[in-house]
Amino acid sequence: MYSELLSELCADPDPVRLPTSRAELVEILLQCRRRLHAHRADPGHAMAEGLALELDHDRMLIRLCSVVGIRSDATEFVNPLVERARLEALLRQKGVDFCTLEDNRRVSVV
Repeated sequence: MYSELLSELCADPDPVRLPTSRAELVEILLQCRRRLHAHRADPGHAMAEGLALELDHDRMLIRLCSVVGIRSDATEFVNPLVERARLEALLRQKGVDFCTLEDNRRVSVV
């Protein structure tokens, strides 16, 4: 179900043109993560809002992968946690070094 929702989201043309630079996309992805982590930390969070934040995060992850030449597809998100980890590992191999905001490291984009 999640992969179907993500596929639909990725198939729709973006209403706002997003940057194609790796650095800008990493920054946007980290902003998505920050919103997602803040939402998860809120005990009264709405499930629908959380789903929307996860979908937005994964759409940006797919876009970043396409910019650096990594094949990714929304249909692979049947298990989102596994696919996110796989794509992030491939991004690191391509020189995109980013971290989650929990460990407070600086973001470095090659």
